[in-house]
Amino acid sequence: MKVKDILNSKGRNIFTVTEHDSVNTAVAALATNRVGFLIVMSMDGTVAGVISERDIVHRCMSLKKDPEQLKVGDIMTPKSALITAAEDDEIEKVMTTMTDKKVRHLPVFQDEEVVGLISIGDVIKFILEEKNDAIKSLMDYVSR
Repeated sequence: MKVKDILNSKGRNIFTVTEHDSVNTAVAALATNRVGFLIVMSMDGTVAGVISERDIVHRCMSLKKDPEQLKVGDIMTPKSALITAAEDDEIEKVMTTMTDKKVRHLPVFQDEEVVGLISIGDVIKFILEEKNDAIKSLMDYVSR
């Protein structure tokens, strides 16, 4: 099982903000799209980093910073520090990385382009569905 299998199953929607947007704008995008993670784009259209609910809580709200005045670029995780996945990565490897690094979301890159996002929930759901399919096949085989 590979990351591309998850992306093909769940879709490749990518939600973005710019590094110059306010943190309030990012919060609104998270809420509107019912996600916990956004790709941050630079003004030239390249990936500048990411911002998550955790970033907002830890780097903005807990420090009592004004989310309307603070820019996404001030609290995002920059691209140079990103933990990422590739479409051809094995799901078990990705799950281990997410667990070891204590991250809940990974942007998926193909070369320099973001092609999707996966969460630990996506990984677990996909693994459970695969296991359930295997159990059902075995049950069908045994009951013949």
